[in-house]
Amino acid sequence: MKKRKLILPSLALVMTLSTTPVFASQPLTIQINGSVTSTPPGVHVVKDQVMIPLRWACEQLGARSIEWDAKSKTVSIETNETYYAFTKLLSYIQALTPRDQEKETEMWPLSENAKKITLPRLSDRAVMLNFPEHHIEPKNPITISVNGSPYAAYSAEIRNDRIYVLSDWIQQLFKADVAYDQKTNTLSIKAPDKEEIEKQIRTIEEALVPTTPEEAMKLWGRGEQTRSGALQYAALSPELREKAMEQVKDRGGWVTGGSSPWVGPITVKEEKKLSDTAVQYTVTYPEITSGGSTTGTETFIVEKRTVNEKEGWFITKLLFASPYYTIIPAESQPPEEPITYVPLPK
Repeated sequence: MKKRKLILPSLALVMTLSTTPVFASQPLTIQINGSVTSTPPGVHVVKDQVMIPLRWACEQLGARSIEWDAKSKTVSIETNETYYAFTKLLSYIQALTPRDQEKETEMWPLSENAKKITLPRLSDRAVMLNFPEHHIEPKNPITISVNGSPYAAYSAEIRNDRIYVLSDWIQQLFKADVAYDQKTNTLSIKAPDKEEIEKQIRTIEEALVPTTPEEAMKLWGRGEQTRSGALQYAALSPELREKAMEQVKDRGGWVTGGSSPWVGPITVKEEKKLSDTAVQYTVTYPEITSGGSTTGTETFIVEKRTVNEKEGWFITKLLFASPYYTIIPAESQPPEEPITYVPLPK
């Protein structure tokens, strides 16, 4: 069995919280997946959260590695495959949850089968990663990078060469359910169940198999409009899905695009039937910012294929696309044309 790489050199810096720790009348109990585990040294309660050693948490929740860069004050963490499965499920839920009527009219609609999917309910508890006062006067925070995505940990402490973080960071970094009971002084951590998550994903993907080339096109488009890499993934052939997974791991998650610009209403510019089992689409859409928009163009081929023993229509080739929105890099780009800037109405 390959050993996980766990590296965290000694730290020379010392940071302290301005908030006074709270000492409970009884010893702290930590439960992981329902079983009581040994409490690591230095654990203490601040307000309504528990400060726990970050390295210890990574070891408990199966991180592949944890490394410290003293120069940049950055902790780099590589999680296990459960993280990607969970974020993929979140991406599906986010994309398949109906918006308000006005927003839905601007987006490609869901297929009838997609509308019938029963989405799993996940915890909607808001996490507190930093105390508000530390945002007002940040003191050179530690950066926590999980699979390449950085977060500023203003409320982190360094004590006795160990980094301590608020327990809500465990939910943020490992998608675990975290709860602290002040009355019993108990911290409960429940890691996500990878098998159950993958089962939920399979159910969703089976329901999303496009039954027409138009469904595949609209599934891909809605994925771009909702910044859902998972929905885009569902529209791809097996060969492109393999490439997509490489992109997901390089990016550190299933969110595509950015908050600005974003993809507006999509228009089919050209539909070309290549054969009884292949259709080529060219679509355009506004790439919208707060100040105006430019026009994005994509051309791709949709073919009839069998995936996981189920026949459907899938994108098999991207002829060109805006790489800002796609999880697959474009194989070629269209000739450069002058950009026409269209101001938004006031």
